[in-house]
Amino acid sequence: MFHRKKNVFAIIEISGVISASAPKSALSSSGFHLMKLLSFLSDLENEDERLDGILLRLNTPGGTAGASEELARAIDRVKQARRVPVVASIADICCSGGYMVAVVADKIFANRQSLTGSIGTILQIPNYQELAEKIGIKTLTFKSGKMKDIGNPMRDMTEDERAFLNDIARKGHELFMEFVKEHRPSLQNETDMMDGRPVDALLAKENHLIDAFGTYLDAYDALRELAHIKEGAPVKELRVKEEKGILKRLVGTVATPSLSGLAENVLMQSHASKF
Repeated sequence: MFHRKKNVFAIIEISGVISASAPKSALSSSGFHLMKLLSFLSDLENEDERLDGILLRLNTPGGTAGASEELARAIDRVKQARRVPVVASIADICCSGGYMVAVVADKIFANRQSLTGSIGTILQIPNYQELAEKIGIKTLTFKSGKMKDIGNPMRDMTEDERAFLNDIARKGHELFMEFVKEHRPSLQNETDMMDGRPVDALLAKENHLIDAFGTYLDAYDALRELAHIKEGAPVKELRVKEEKGILKRLVGTVATPSLSGLAENVLMQSHASKF
C-alpha cells in the first residue's frame, strides 16, 4: 500500500534569557539550552530528511549579544540552506536579542498584549567603591595593561574606560540595527523603533516590527499556507529534546508576566554585552 510522506515542521521554542551558558543546576525551571538547540539546527541544515517549514515560538526578554546573534544566524542558515519558510509566534514578550531571532522569520505574529522591540545594546557594571570604603575593604590590583581591570567594581571608572565601553555598546547597536533592517526592510519610524525602547504589539504592527496579531495556532496555519500544505494534511513535528529541571517537573511551567521578564533582562548585571 502506498503511504504519502508526511509534511515536516521544525518547532523551535525559545523561552527565558538567551545565553551561551547551560542551565546551572537540576533545580533550574528553565529548559532552554543553547548548545542543544544549535546542534538541532545543525542537523536540520545538513539532514536529508524532509523539511517543509520552521515555526518559532518566542517568549524571551532577550539575552547576551553573542548568543542572540549566533542563534539568529543559525536559524537563518537553515532557512537559506533548506529553502523553507519561517514563521514566528510571540507569546508574552520577545524583546532585544529575542527580536533579533524573530526578524529571521518571513512572518511574525504577536498577541495584542505582547511586548517586543527593545532594539539596543546594554552594558551594566556594578560599582561597590563607596560601600567598600564604608566597611573598610580595600583591593590590590596588579595588571599588565591600563585597561586590564576595566569594569573593576572596587574603583571609579576612568573617562577613557567609559568612552571605550560606550564605543562597544554603540558598535553592538549598529550591528543589531543593520541585522534588523536587512530582514525587515519595511520597518517604519526607525529612529524611535530602534532606540532601545520596548513597544506594545499595536505600535509594533503599525511600524512593521510584526506582521499580524495572532496566536500560536494562527502562526501555525500561516506556516502551512507558506509551505503550500493543504488543509487537513498530516504534519510531522520535529522538536529539541530538553531535560526538565526538578522544579519544573514538580510545579510545571509558570507564566512569566511581560514586564517582569523585561525587568529581568534590564537589571541582570554582567560584563557581557546584552541585546
